[in-house]
Amino acid sequence: MKETTFFCYLEQALKNLKATKALRFNIEGEVKRLMKVYSEAEICEKVKEEPFKK
Repeated sequence: MKETTFFCYLEQALKNLKATKALRFNIEGEVKRLMKVYSEAEICEKVKEEPFKK
């Protein structure tokens, strides 16, 4: 999937969840940062290692 397509899906998902524009902007920025820092394999492994904090 192209990055632009992914961000279209992400944008729509955040709209569906009624996220504010500021929150959507921050989430998209963080995702872009993570995509630069970690490879696909690294981010998948990182997600498996660290449980979601409630």
